[in-house]
Amino acid sequence: MKFRHSLRMRIIVAYCLFGAVLGTVFVIAVYLSLDFIDDNLVNTRLSQEIDHLGTLYQNNIDLLIPASSNIEAYVGTALMPPYAKQMVSGIGEGVHEIYHQGNEYHVAVKVFSNRIEPLYLFYDVSSLEFTETRKLKIGVVLIIGVVLVIGLGFWIGLLTSRKVISPVVQLAEQVEQSGPENLPIDLSKNFYNDEVGFLSKMLEEAMQRVDAFVKREKKFSRDASHELRTPVTVIKGAVEILRKQPQAEEKSIRRILSRIERAVIDMENIIETFLWLGREDSDINDGQVCKVLPVIEDVIEQCRHLFAEKPVEIDLIAESEPVLNVQPTPFQTVMANLIQNAVRHSTVDKITVLVCKDRIIVSNTGEGIASCALPSVTQPYVRGNSSKGTGLGLAIVKRLCEHMGWLFEIESDVGQGTVAQLYFQPSQDEDSTSH
Repeated sequence: MKFRHSLRMRIIVAYCLFGAVLGTVFVIAVYLSLDFIDDNLVNTRLSQEIDHLGTLYQNNIDLLIPASSNIEAYVGTALMPPYAKQMVSGIGEGVHEIYHQGNEYHVAVKVFSNRIEPLYLFYDVSSLEFTETRKLKIGVVLIIGVVLVIGLGFWIGLLTSRKVISPVVQLAEQVEQSGPENLPIDLSKNFYNDEVGFLSKMLEEAMQRVDAFVKREKKFSRDASHELRTPVTVIKGAVEILRKQPQAEEKSIRRILSRIERAVIDMENIIETFLWLGREDSDINDGQVCKVLPVIEDVIEQCRHLFAEKPVEIDLIAESEPVLNVQPTPFQTVMANLIQNAVRHSTVDKITVLVCKDRIIVSNTGEGIASCALPSVTQPYVRGNSSKGTGLGLAIVKRLCEHMGWLFEIESDVGQGTVAQLYFQPSQDEDSTSH
């Protein structure tokens, strides 16, 4: 499962991000507008001042005293200091923003038709230190405002998300409370005709299909069990009757009857295994124990009879004698499929079954399996090109292992054979005795 934040958290984060973006854009706009506002105020003040002094200058009043101590007035350039002459060199009439040695000046120039020399006003803006201090204070206030907006977004998102996701939470609770025996069939009636209502309708239809499938599977398991047990019981009874006949004393007859009895027992075990596997509430540990080694020896003996025409030697190597806290039947079914597969696909005369403390390894040196086909060999009805089976053996093994909590792995190379490994957890009694 991929990790993602919850729906509620994503709503809260969205509100916080919206508040942060909105607040940041507002702060940038306000802070950048401060320079524009300052420049506009200064230029307006300077324009008013030069209009006033210009009126006096046109009336032949040469003593021009600005209203502000930060403004200097000059008629022509004769009396200007050198730095002022440098600033006004080449500029025309109007208001100009000029920097000189790190200081900012706003210079106003006005030309009069009845006077020879133009009028110059210099406004030293850099001396207005309170402006920068004010901008800094405004910036701090704006940053605090952004933090408050983010906090407000978090609070609104917290309240809103609770309301928004409440139908989803309600739907999840109803689905969680359902089980195989009480699948909800009326989910959609509790929700409005919106996205959550549509989702509940789809879940309702899916659960109805699951419920129908479960019922069909249970019916099949029940009917198959009944129909299969009847002929198995008949065969078992017939074997018992045959054993009482005088001819049953012959060695060859006894061997055949023993094989029939063993096959009947195996059939009964297989029926029980699949019925047990089909029940969801089946307990993998119902107090029974399974001694691994005797079961494997019995499976190997059966394989020798099944493949009597194939001269394959099955080598059993027991490094340990594990005991499992499970019924013997599922384990016997798994081992029977693994060993029979190994015999069927072996091209040489030897198969190895290695029994370790926590695993069983079945290997042969047969035709092998291509690496591209390995992921699909445990899927139902998947068979090799030379296989004559149904393609269900390894699928049954995989399903049993998943149900029992065992780990099943297959490694193979074309022309080198196949190695099947079954990992399990031995019982505590076996662990204590092995120490």
